[in-house]
Amino acid sequence: MKGSFLSAVYGIIVITLSGLVCCPVMGQVPTQKRLTEADYGLWGTMGAEQISPKGEWASYRMEYESNADTLFVVNTQTHQRYFFAGASMGRFNTDRTFAYNRKDMLVLVDLNTGEDIRIPDVARYDFSADGHYLITLEKGQKEQKQQQLVIRKDGKVIDVIANVTEFRWNEANTMLVYATATNGIAMAGYLILQKTYAKQPIISSSVQTYTVLRWQYKGNNVAFFGNSGGKIELYRYEIGSGKLYVLKSTDVIFPKVMEIDPNQNVPLSLSRDGEKVFFGITASTVTDNSMPDDAVEIWHAKDKKIYPKRKLAAKVKREDYLAVWDVKDNSVRQITTIDQPWSMFNGTQDYALTASPWQYEPKTKMIADMDYYLVHPQTGKRELLLKEQSGFIDKLGISPDGRYITYYKESNWWVYDLKNKTHTNVTKGLDVSWDNRATDPGNELKVWGQPGWSVDNRWALYYDYNDIWAISPDGLERKRLTRGKEKQLRFRFDASAVSDGQPNSKGRSIYRYDLSKKVLLTALDLYGGAAGYYMLEPKKTEQPLVMDNSFVSKLQKAKDSDAFIYVTQRFDHPPCLMFKKSMNQPATILAQSNPQHQLYEWGKSEMIHYSDSKGRLLNGALFYPAGYDPSKRYPMVVYIYEIVSRDVNNYVNPTLHNTIGFNITNLTADGYAVLLADIAFEKGNTGFSAVDCVTKAASKVIEMGVADARSIGLMGHSFGGYEANFIITQTHMFATAVSGAGVSDTTGSYFTINLDDNTPDGWRYENQQYRMGWSFFENQEAYYRNSPLFNASNIKTPLLTWAGKQDTNVQPRQAAAFYAALRRLQKEHVMLVYPNEGHIFYNSKNQEDLTRRMQEWLGCYLKGEGKREWMKGDWEK
Repeated sequence: MKGSFLSAVYGIIVITLSGLVCCPVMGQVPTQKRLTEADYGLWGTMGAEQISPKGEWASYRMEYESNADTLFVVNTQTHQRYFFAGASMGRFNTDRTFAYNRKDMLVLVDLNTGEDIRIPDVARYDFSADGHYLITLEKGQKEQKQQQLVIRKDGKVIDVIANVTEFRWNEANTMLVYATATNGIAMAGYLILQKTYAKQPIISSSVQTYTVLRWQYKGNNVAFFGNSGGKIELYRYEIGSGKLYVLKSTDVIFPKVMEIDPNQNVPLSLSRDGEKVFFGITASTVTDNSMPDDAVEIWHAKDKKIYPKRKLAAKVKREDYLAVWDVKDNSVRQITTIDQPWSMFNGTQDYALTASPWQYEPKTKMIADMDYYLVHPQTGKRELLLKEQSGFIDKLGISPDGRYITYYKESNWWVYDLKNKTHTNVTKGLDVSWDNRATDPGNELKVWGQPGWSVDNRWALYYDYNDIWAISPDGLERKRLTRGKEKQLRFRFDASAVSDGQPNSKGRSIYRYDLSKKVLLTALDLYGGAAGYYMLEPKKTEQPLVMDNSFVSKLQKAKDSDAFIYVTQRFDHPPCLMFKKSMNQPATILAQSNPQHQLYEWGKSEMIHYSDSKGRLLNGALFYPAGYDPSKRYPMVVYIYEIVSRDVNNYVNPTLHNTIGFNITNLTADGYAVLLADIAFEKGNTGFSAVDCVTKAASKVIEMGVADARSIGLMGHSFGGYEANFIITQTHMFATAVSGAGVSDTTGSYFTINLDDNTPDGWRYENQQYRMGWSFFENQEAYYRNSPLFNASNIKTPLLTWAGKQDTNVQPRQAAAFYAALRRLQKEHVMLVYPNEGHIFYNSKNQEDLTRRMQEWLGCYLKGEGKREWMKGDWEK
């Protein structure tokens, strides 16, 4: 059966790619047919796109619900192509060789001849930077439980290292460090995989095993643990000099009553200069503070941690703390403590920031504010740096040169100069909004971002709503690099624009951008919804690279040429893999996913615009029904959450496997218009803001002549479920509504302990998504006013609710409370409860069931198809 399906799919692909289709305009088809559930299995998802080093080949993968997954490789000039059924983990090695896995088999394909080499029993593989070496981790010849590292150079096996327990490449893929264990003898060593192959030992022992191998970032030093019957030693090895240093918990320099902890709750790492090793330590003695399940629970109202969190924490018998071993100075210093367990280093790791996440608990925010202390690792001296500063890591940054710390406070970006010990407001006086306070009052304060620094450390880089700014650390030079505001575009650095990214312990990585070169930007059209790419050149304004009325993503440049690939899609055009030989060359299609799309009737999408009662202009993504006839009006489903219109150009595969039962393509194929309506919120009036915006959006589509005013349904999940519950208490516009995992009782939810994080949910109302802006005790009337439960008597709309019985986020008692209210009020309502599901559904049968029931419910109330048996009460049967 699977074979016939593959044949059908490949048959379509061969015909289509031979010239009938170009992207984004698909070929002419005489007669299109209606999409049915029986056709859904033809659709697959494109992914894993790659381009070879010189840009001569590209690859991609198609995944299907039937598991008939296939890996494709296509020549970017001749369009010659290979396909490999059941393959995964594809990778180019130069422009001649392509490697992939099929189960435990590694296959190496010569792209010039099509011939392949197959290597069985391969668990992992990788190539060296120069492409000459292939390293595979394979099952051993004698003992299948053991693994061996096989080294091949230019296709020939040159070495085999038996009984490998662990190995790790360096950043440049020119060396790797490995550990082995054979007949009670353990060893650590390293390989040089450059022009000349070399294998060098580091240490061997009959009493130790070696684990957690770590490289210095872009360096030649290695750190790892040695374990001898539970006694842990820490090693640092210099590849250049061959010096091996060892640290023991019994050394005089080691903190008293502490010992080395290898469990990686505190990750092992080396400093960027390679002189220091960061590792975890813990108390030498075990303290059992566990709380018996049958003990009396004692809940103190002023506790920093409520009882469930304290009980969970008490199961940890020994806390882990960050320590630094300075090899050069022969010192060990503990950085974090039980009072200050959070840490982050400055750019050169000369200083650490520490803080306590619990200091300002009980919190009214998702993450409580913290006092940040500056700690010098060499002396252990601590000094207060920031008082009651946000605990959100995106409001804190560090410069690569180690001199500056950036932080967001009082609606501005500040810079602390470690050398001069000065705080400077670097954005003061600029008429720019750096956060969402103006656009989304009541929600948690979110900054637009501080992506990093320029490579010369001259500029700190910041995002406002539209644009990218470069500001000197002293705030005296400030320039806007892009002109998105004037174009209604939002510019951000693409991930590929990062010139250098340095990891940081328990904090933000340090990203640097080379502004003296061309830099790739992502662009989002905030009005029309298109997404694509621009190029920013030095001393010039940004220029479009790939930007049209579609969703363009996954741009990848070839390593050794100007060629690049990207994926483009619209709702009415499946994703296409595109190729450009250079910026100024025309684009060509390499692969069109789901070419069978053209055989079926399909809807189209467009961005519509409407205003709320306060005059704020909003977007809505409108999806037209398949086979749309402008002379007719159609039933419409309105889906809501917060900002949802940016999906306007997303292609949606038809499927029954939907985690929340909602699928735009299923609905448009079934004759519905679908509207994704954006909502602008007013602080303390969340529910009424939703009513205002959503009714205005629906009215707009009615005025356009698309939607039948008598047949409009409303749908939402989670926060959108709350909105749907509330909206139908205030308007009778909607013929029916579907609410999934939504809050109905805002007051009850406010006082609920969330089982996801064992925290009372009040903060979600005071300072987050529910946007009340006050505690319940400060404005009870607002909570009651915006509660679906307290307004349930107004409901006339037939309502379907669904919940997962194991939902630990919005607990199913919320659906049950609404059910009880609507039962008492004798409203038209059905509640579905799925026993083994959570906030969203993962079981495929439950996904199918929910999707079908939702479509049947909509069919009844928007199309007059009549009630299915499950929709009838016992009195109706």
